[in-house]
Amino acid sequence: MDAMSQYVARATIEAKLADARDRQAGRLIQKQRRAERLRRWRLAVTARWQRFVDDGPEMGSWRLVAAPTRPSVTPTIELAQLLDAAAHHIEQRGTAAERRLLEAMAEVVARTAPGTSAALVDPDGSEAARLRAFGVAHGHVFDVLGPREHAWLLEILEDNDLEQPGRVA
Repeated sequence: MDAMSQYVARATIEAKLADARDRQAGRLIQKQRRAERLRRWRLAVTARWQRFVDDGPEMGSWRLVAAPTRPSVTPTIELAQLLDAAAHHIEQRGTAAERRLLEAMAEVVARTAPGTSAALVDPDGSEAARLRAFGVAHGHVFDVLGPREHAWLLEILEDNDLEQPGRVA
């Protein structure tokens, strides 16, 4: 490389470095401005909410309200969670462990799936038949029945829990 090319290369590199230093200073200024705007915005929002809270309990004043501790769950989601846990329990211990659930499911699906309903509570039926009926009823509950029936099934199960023999309260 001759002297002229080296000179041009050095000049180009120095120009790029100087430009980068200038841009870096500009970025620092932008960052400081953004931080200041964010701080002012947070103070304004805090002051606004504080004003609404401090105004008092009279009608029309805004107050911060604590969020509920447990979000409300639809009957369908609650039933899905319950049946999922019951399926694992039945897998481990058999259908006798979830007799009340099978009876409640049989009551709910009796009109739309009478054969499945009968197989769920058949005392002379085999364990395999009850397991198959549970699987069919589980699918039937979510594919055919609606939220009203889901709430009804949950209500039956809650009533059964309250009527357990041997419970004092």
